[in-house]
Amino acid sequence: MAAPQFLIVHHSGGTDKNPLQDSSNYTAEMCNRDHKARFNFISSLGSYVGYQYVIEKDGKVTQCRKDDEEGAHTIGKNKNSIGIMLSGNFDVTLPTDAQTESLRKLLKEKVKQWNISSNFIVPHRQFSQKTCYGNKLSDDWARNLLNESNLLKPFSTKELIDELQRRIRDNEL
Repeated sequence: MAAPQFLIVHHSGGTDKNPLQDSSNYTAEMCNRDHKARFNFISSLGSYVGYQYVIEKDGKVTQCRKDDEEGAHTIGKNKNSIGIMLSGNFDVTLPTDAQTESLRKLLKEKVKQWNISSNFIVPHRQFSQKTCYGNKLSDDWARNLLNESNLLKPFSTKELIDELQRRIRDNEL
């Protein structure tokens, strides 16, 4: 595979039966089990996860495929992209602070390592008829994480209030 040209950001999303289900506790291990059953496409690292990276709710980053290894995350782009999945359904919630910080660090590292333009940091929905990485996040949300002055500005005031209320309700604060 050639050097990656895109950084494609995903969320774990809901289920077919319940698209608004919260999946923030979805782990790399759970994803590995699900992708093994669904795709059975093993990586050179021994993982069945179709993404190169999974970022869990607590910010833990798990590499599942080598950066320049074919993924199974975006039809038509699996051979020239790095797929990064954040656990959660961002049609319903927002990424945790730990996830956001881990994603920011990973994006900065990969942009530099592979000389990828920030214009090619995109949500999955750019290449698919899905909401992925979630309707609560703008198309440029991930890209804006590279601009440190925007770290506190990727969400509207209403989005922040809604998320704080959810976290209080769910005892996450």
